[in-house]
Amino acid sequence: MKNETQVKDLILSLRSLRKETRRIFYFQATKQQLTENWVIALGALNTKNSSSLEDLAHALRLGSSTTSGIVDRMVAEALVTKERDPLNKRKINISPTEKGMQKYKATYADFWAKLAPVNELDTDKLAALLTTQTALLKKLEGID
Repeated sequence: MKNETQVKDLILSLRSLRKETRRIFYFQATKQQLTENWVIALGALNTKNSSSLEDLAHALRLGSSTTSGIVDRMVAEALVTKERDPLNKRKINISPTEKGMQKYKATYADFWAKLAPVNELDTDKLAALLTTQTALLKKLEGID
């Protein structure tokens, strides 16, 4: 029973941790006039330099229709460009613009700067927490 209470407390604590990091992330994205989804999309494009709508939808964990609307709004803000693939006319390639990449990088730089006090935590305790969290995640992923 004691272990059950500790697991419940850990799950609730992780949920609170996620909520707080999202709050900080959202504030940093808003400073750059970006939404969370826009930052995630720019991050996915940052690693590939261009992506199909389907690949971007997968990265965002959203449907193609929803992603298409997000991309259209990002195009309107000059954060990304859309072009037909010259080898496959049905495929649309989405690429980040310089403006989009600058805003993406500024958002993450500000986000990690805000989280700098976390670096003061004990390294061994952080390692133990990461090990525990990884084991917990593996257990949860095995649940149907």
